[in-house]
Amino acid sequence: MKKTIALVVLIVGGAACFASQAKRYFELGALPPSSGGLVFDRTLRLERLDIGGLYDDFRIVYRISPTEVNYYANNFWAEKTSTLLRNILLQRLAVPGLFRRLEAEIGKENPDWLMRVKVSRIEEVDEGERWSGRLAMAFEVVDFQTGARIAARAFDRTEPLGRKDVALLPAVISAILANEFELFLRELDLKSRDCPAP
Repeated sequence: MKKTIALVVLIVGGAACFASQAKRYFELGALPPSSGGLVFDRTLRLERLDIGGLYDDFRIVYRISPTEVNYYANNFWAEKTSTLLRNILLQRLAVPGLFRRLEAEIGKENPDWLMRVKVSRIEEVDEGERWSGRLAMAFEVVDFQTGARIAARAFDRTEPLGRKDVALLPAVISAILANEFELFLRELDLKSRDCPAP
């Protein structure tokens, strides 16, 4: 009888341990359209994202000090971060009426503008009892023909998760990205008014 009880405890304990090791995959939320209707009478090509090798991974990075980073063993992004972020941006830029044409790849016709995006950090920052999400990026739009910069915005933001739970990270990263990209589009709208449409 004692052996049976011990075996049951071992099985239940092993199952609980296995369940705690289950892999989880996360996506970012879609970027909402602008509250005010932005319209750019231009064609735009979004170039491939420039992202450091440490962050261009399925594994979620968490930082425990300025000099020490780790990857979660069982928590992953649903796609590599370069693909995940690029798809989110393309979806936002493809809103009908925002641009005359949007290109994700080199096409037969040259665009009016090129958009370049650099990702410096996309990570969880663990400082004792305070966990945060950190996103550092730079956006730039240049004239395809001349290379002249139309507009640019860089940011490095850290926002609290609310509690120690990696499942809250995607929502925090998504909120930072949505806010900063909207500010960039507003800046692009303002600066592009000085550039006559082709």
